[in-house]
Amino acid sequence: MLKNYLTIAWRNLLKHKIASFINIGGLSIGMAVTTLIGLWIWDELNFDHYHTNYDRVAQIQQYESKNGNTETWPAVPFPLGNELKTLYGNNFKYIAMASWQGDHMLSTNNNYLNKNGIYIDKDGPYILSLDMLKGSRKSLSNPNSILISESTAKAFLEMRTPSINR
Repeated sequence: MLKNYLTIAWRNLLKHKIASFINIGGLSIGMAVTTLIGLWIWDELNFDHYHTNYDRVAQIQQYESKNGNTETWPAVPFPLGNELKTLYGNNFKYIAMASWQGDHMLSTNNNYLNKNGIYIDKDGPYILSLDMLKGSRKSLSNPNSILISESTAKAFLEMRTPSINR
């Protein structure tokens, strides 16, 4: 009986080729769009959940009005950090001001490496719940110290280690 239904369906598809193409094409496009929307929603709901307190981390943004247009920027004046600590310090456990992301030259023992990064206050590693492989999160208390990723540390080690292929 199932074979009979499939045979009739196939004959109708061949008999009405244009209508079948439109129906099957519309169904496949609809399913693809639905899948993409579902993936987009899933991504939005799971974004930045790798932080320990992801539901308590916030970014302050600034509204700016120019010529009747209001724009939003993630940049705020640097003194705002001290003002937040002074006025609202009991409401926030950590407050960290950060710079724009950009290229920075790192050097050690005449080895230079150009890497992308930011400057951030000493509370940054606590807010972002960074996993430290060596050292501690308190290292940013010293203004002459930096935190680097594992890949950057490996790049420095490769630069220090003499290689036969060089």
